[in-house]
Amino acid sequence: MDKIIEWGRVAGTHGVRGEMKVTPWVDFLPLARQAEFFEINGKSYKKIAVRGHKNMVLLTLEGVDTMDRAQALRGAVITTPRAAIDLGEGHYFYSDLYGFEVYDTRLQRVIGVLDRIESYPGGDVYCVRGRTKEILIPIVPAFDKGADLAQRRVTVTTIEGMTEDED
Repeated sequence: MDKIIEWGRVAGTHGVRGEMKVTPWVDFLPLARQAEFFEINGKSYKKIAVRGHKNMVLLTLEGVDTMDRAQALRGAVITTPRAAIDLGEGHYFYSDLYGFEVYDTRLQRVIGVLDRIESYPGGDVYCVRGRTKEILIPIVPAFDKGADLAQRRVTVTTIEGMTEDED
């Protein structure tokens, strides 16, 4: 999977030694410990340190050693090649699932293709492109039955009225 992981956005600085406050878009801390390099604006930076701070992540990169250098990166998106991160067997990023067929165990058929995943305060939702409309499926154990990366399939169990054929 030759994709890029978008870690988050540089929100500002922390202190005077170049440490940056990052608004995380992924489970940043456990994954960032694996990454040796991050890319910002097309330039690669070696990771020096990463730690949590309130609801932010504090990141120190080689070559970003002053408040002014860190401030110059404010608003930039931090990325890493997907291949640099090993999630382990059975784990995946949501973006790995985009384009997978979505199979409904209740209807015993494919109901569409996973277009994207949206995050809402109440939880994450699969946005499935059906034949004629979008189907929204909460990502909770009652509906989500897992993903098979090898078969490129997400399995769900819908309830009556949820799919486009039952309106």
